Amino acid sequence: MNSRGLRESTPWVATVHERTLIVKFPESYYVLSWAPLAGGLVEARTILNHQVRTDESPTHEPEAFLQALAQRLELRPPVVGLMTGVTMERLVRRIGQRNPVAIECFATVGLSNALAVGDPATYEENPGTINLILVINRPLTAAALVEAVAIATEAKVRALYTAGVKSMVSEACATGTGTDCVAIACPPGEPAYRYCGKHTQLGALLGRVVYEAITEGLQRAGAAAPAVPPFLGL
Repeated sequence: MNSRGLRESTPWVATVHERTLIVKFPESYYVLSWAPLAGGLVEARTILNHQVRTDESPTHEPEAFLQALAQRLELRPPVVGLMTGVTMERLVRRIGQRNPVAIECFATVGLSNALAVGDPATYEENPGTINLILVINRPLTAAALVEAVAIATEAKVRALYTAGVKSMVSEACATGTGTDCVAIACPPGEPAYRYCGKHTQLGALLGRVVYEAITEGLQRAGAAAPAVPPFLGL
């Protein structure tokens, strides 16, 4: 197995096997996403992010493609699966901690499909996307998970605006790509947090971690991203 172990300081374990990032949980975690495989609000033991090659054709049946991949990797179901055109060499991993909370962000950042929200719908998809996997070590309510997706999206947009990334269609400031995905996971149990907005320490920490991860990803993608500005109050 051509696997590269990643730094382990959390209950979950992350490895890269060839072209696939694999994040395994110690038990079934709640995962909220719109991933091609097992999207929605589900319970899962694993999240994967697979880099597809140009000679592969998974976009027509992505769910079946990712399900077959999970089986080949002998991953214990259920599995949430994402796809990207970004190589795993450009994977960014960031951890933010503010006791008792720890948040880890795994980001792959591609820009060849950059678009602005409201751009005309396009049918030709370039192999570039921004995928975020976020794992939080404390239980959240379903509402807090939804709000965490919003905070992560705002952090992504802020990073893109700061870097001056433009839409490939309209030349407006890009707000993402046409195929972005966010997956947020937390353990089961009595919720420790009901909300994850910008007035909460949880939301502030999550926003910082995502912003820094995407900014580093933009730099690796060749975008003219400046140094990450300091975050006050954390």
